[in-house]
Amino acid sequence: MKVLLTLILVVTIFFVGCATAHRMNRLSIGMNKQQVLSVMGRPTSTASPGGGQEILRYNLSATGDDAYYGITDEYYVRLIDGKVESYGRMGDFDSTKDPTLDVNVNAGY
Repeated sequence: MKVLLTLILVVTIFFVGCATAHRMNRLSIGMNKQQVLSVMGRPTSTASPGGGQEILRYNLSATGDDAYYGITDEYYVRLIDGKVESYGRMGDFDSTKDPTLDVNVNAGY
């Protein structure tokens, strides 16, 4: 019985430990790029759209089950002049969109 409980505990720790998206919780606005890299590791890809911006993209698993099955979501860290300006799941923090804008108005429905 002890062996079974130990095995269950090890498997549970393995799956919980594989979730990677929780690393985003350790980021904060104003961190520099080196601090981000120490928390998040190497990004999947980067982009420099200009204006002092740099986007670091990460493919992260939200849960241990997702990690086991290779399921990831795309997350980003946006740096402006070398400092974190925003971060989160891709598409969640698009600062070019007005959050008060109702996209269904005048949609012809």
